[in-house]
Amino acid sequence: MNDCICIGEFIKPHGICGELLFATYNPLSDALESDIPLLVKKNCGLERLKIEKIRRVNKGYLIKLYGVNSIESAEEFKKARVFIKKADINLNKDEYLISDLIGLNCFNKENLKIGIVSEIYSGETDIMEIKSNGATYLIPMTQGNVISIDIKNLKVFVKNEENYKI
Repeated sequence: MNDCICIGEFIKPHGICGELLFATYNPLSDALESDIPLLVKKNCGLERLKIEKIRRVNKGYLIKLYGVNSIESAEEFKKARVFIKKADINLNKDEYLISDLIGLNCFNKENLKIGIVSEIYSGETDIMEIKSNGATYLIPMTQGNVISIDIKNLKVFVKNEENYKI
């Protein structure tokens, strides 16, 4: 499943006609407003969802799936995570997915390896967690801290890392 990313999950059924409340993990995502196929885990694999209708609401989206016509049939999707294929995402040359940063080697401005990116915490300013044998760094992903990201060569270059050592 490395060729897919999870974009959110069904929270709960909504109403008696089988609609489901869906929350995206990234509130800025427009994946549900495009024609990108949505997938859900079924029988040890991924199955494409057949969507009848999607509409935006305060807490996310209400999604009506074909064949899901009651609250009881919608219950089987409760807490189900929804995926899209990375190949279906159109990225510009300088764009990357946050998930692609996990596992990259991290170097400081002196070109010394300080660790490996272990996690990205999303927020108003994303935070990159870098772990090494001796330390953990929580570096805000700002222009003042991230020099460059080289996905092709699996490297991230940062500065000011000592300010964020924990």
